[in-house]
Amino acid sequence: MNILRFLRKCLTEPPAAWRSVKLLARSFYGQWYWSLNPNKPLVHHLLNGGILLLEPGHSFTHCFYPGVDQYEPDVRVALQFFLNPGDIFIDCGANIGYFSVLANNLVGKIGKVISIEANPVTFSLLEANLKINNFGTPIHCALTSEKGEVELFMPTQGGDVYSSLRKGGLVKGESIQSFKVLGRALDDVVKELSLSKVDVVKIDIEGAELDVLQSASHLLSSFRPVVITEYGTNTWPSFGATPEDLKKLAQKHSYQLRVFNLKPKNLVSVTEETWLSGYANLILIPEERLAEFS
Repeated sequence: MNILRFLRKCLTEPPAAWRSVKLLARSFYGQWYWSLNPNKPLVHHLLNGGILLLEPGHSFTHCFYPGVDQYEPDVRVALQFFLNPGDIFIDCGANIGYFSVLANNLVGKIGKVISIEANPVTFSLLEANLKINNFGTPIHCALTSEKGEVELFMPTQGGDVYSSLRKGGLVKGESIQSFKVLGRALDDVVKELSLSKVDVVKIDIEGAELDVLQSASHLLSSFRPVVITEYGTNTWPSFGATPEDLKKLAQKHSYQLRVFNLKPKNLVSVTEETWLSGYANLILIPEERLAEFS
């Protein structure tokens, strides 16, 4: 930390300076904790409630600790915007459960959270995080229109944060590990769970987001959920997916594409700059619900 810059921040931006201090303290604490407990997860309390177990050797911890509470702020705030007590949330590509835990505190005891993760290593951590928070329905499968056994690829160096059903994109390099996992359509998962409604769906599976949406025609046409889906030029080309494909799917199911604006927390139109970005989170809103979120 640059001391002069920090002192200047203390005078001009006290809240930002305090956040820096907390991040630094958390970093030192993590180093101390894992030096004494090299194989033990650290218990992290999320700002919005709930507990997240952080394994020292897991790629989520490596990528996002100590700034866990700054992880994907647009998705985090969008969930707070769209989810209400009693809602049903499906977390597709739940990883270790960050957004599932956040959503649980938003939907409450009368709501429901379904957490789906394909990577078997990460799934065990997801189960542990749901268990310690005493909620959730964990499901181990890859979401895809290609039903049956599929191959999931993971870069050895990048870790399972970047697991994908295709090589290329974020899964590249000479050292790639793979797993055989069950591939299922999202519609089939919803049917098996006998859900009476679905309010919000989040999809983040490193490029196969369009395929998941194509496997969820009944969900989109009958339940009309809000969908938060990752899009990016660094992952979608590996699946042969294009912005035009997503636009056609949205039109077919009478959805409008939007981007969630953090300030002032509203929905804005998708621009050409968005389609050219390596990474973005898009919001699919049922046309009949646009006025509700205006």
